[in-house]
Order: sequence, then structure tokens, then C-alpha cells
Amino acid sequence: MRLRFKGFNKTKPIARLGMYLTQENILAIDERDQNRVCLRPIARHETAEAALVSFIEEQQWQGRGIQLALGRGWYQQLQLPKPKLPDEELPQALPWCVRDLVNEPVDNLLFDYIDLPPSPQGEAKIAVYYSPRDRLAGLVQAISPLCKVITIGVDELAMANLLPMENHGLVLYKAPGQELTLLFIHQQQWQFSRIIRGFQSLDDESASAEAFNVDNLLLELQRSIDYATGQLKLAPPEHWYLAMPEWVTPALQQSIVRVFNMQTRSLTAGELPPQALPALGILQRENDEKTD
Repeated sequence: MRLRFKGFNKTKPIARLGMYLTQENILAIDERDQNRVCLRPIARHETAEAALVSFIEEQQWQGRGIQLALGRGWYQQLQLPKPKLPDEELPQALPWCVRDLVNEPVDNLLFDYIDLPPSPQGEAKIAVYYSPRDRLAGLVQAISPLCKVITIGVDELAMANLLPMENHGLVLYKAPGQELTLLFIHQQQWQFSRIIRGFQSLDDESASAEAFNVDNLLLELQRSIDYATGQLKLAPPEHWYLAMPEWVTPALQQSIVRVFNMQTRSLTAGELPPQALPALGILQRENDEKTD
């Protein structure tokens, strides 16, 4: 995953923090203690900028490097055929390529893209990610007096960094307050995701695994896999990963073995909650200057 919003300077970090910004919370992981997550709720009448500044000051993180993953409320994605332009010209051309597909003036947005697997007809495709320019600029302006903003990315791409480079994997991800999401990831590159609605009961930590309707979830998984492999012509996943509430993970692992004959690995393993994984994922990316 190499998506980077291009509107801000990237500075080599001294010591880094991975942060995940949602509409309700900020989660942070220190590169020097990656088994510990710090969480800071955003109050109802508090701006994200003010919450970030308070969080940094409360934790005494001044002078650190920030790698920030944005939650879904902070960006949008669309997919389109890849314009027939040299790769070095495409980033500058993105606003004009998508201006008829977005609801805001393109001058008000920041864009970035990733390459996708070709369509079943062999056509090259890209996924374009975009966010309001002023919102991201406000975040950077608030943080910059305290910390260096190294990079800004998005959560579903940050998650791809958690899988081994050689893997073709499926990730089933559920964080509190968010819909259940299935991701196809190949060699740390996002290929496909699908939101699976109707499973908010997974947020109920008082529920029992015996009462959870695993069969409905397995049916939705099968439909998603059939669509990805049948319609999109993606290769079937060779490795399965779960980022799910701890109370349901063992039962779900057993059911996946029974129905799909696939062993699964938990990405949380009792150490980090699922909602912290985008912060860990964006922290896994090395300094941009080393990976470019």
C-alpha cells in the first residue's frame, strides 16, 4: 500500500506514532510499544483538531512523527478505468478525471489513487480516494506546531500492511460502531472490500457466542467470496484473518474450518482491540523516503 495524499510535506520522523481518526475517537500506537493502544474520545462539541492537540499534549508526544489513518467518515472512494496517461502525470490529472463523478468542486478536494487488478475484460482500473482539502489542512495545521505529519492514509489500506507480503488473504474486520467489513488483500495491496450489514449485535460484549447466528454470517461470507472470485475474477484467498470481538472469535474460527475448511488467524489475539488495527497498520509502513 503506497497511497499518500499529496498535499502535505513528508518529513523523516524521529520517533513515530500511528494514529487512527474516526468520527468518535482517536486511537494511537507508539512504535516503541506496539502492544499498547491509547484511546481518546472526541467529545460531542469538540472538533477533531482540538481533540488531536489535546491528545498529543496529554500524552506528552510533542516532537513525534504522526502517521495518520483516516476512518470512513473522512474520505470517499470511487473506482474507474485507469486513464491512458503516464504514471507520473496521473496524480495531477486526477481532479479532471473524476470531476463529473464527485459532488463537490474538485479544487476543494485532495486526491490519491491505487492501481487495482484489471477488470474481467482486461481493462486497467484504479481506486481514487478523496477528502475535503480544508478538513485535512485543518488537521495538519493543528498538529504541525506540536508534531511532524509524516503521512496521511486511509484505514482499509492501512490494514493491508498487517498481512505478510507474500500472502493473498481475506480479512474480516469489525470495530465497535462500524459495519462488518470484508477485505481482499494481495501482497499488501488492497483489491476489494465489501460492507456486510446486519451484524451490529457483534458490538454487544454481553452476548454469548452460542446465541450469535454464525450461519447467517457464513452465508454472507460465501456470497462475497463468490462475487469477488466469480464477477471480479480475483484469486480465491489462501489465508484468512479475523479482526473481530474476542468473545465471538473462537466460535467463528471453528465454523470457518467446518464450512470452508480454512484455518484462520486472529489479528488481535487478545492484545489489541480491532479498532486499533488501522493505527498499527499505518505504523507498519516505513518512512516514505525509504519506500519511494
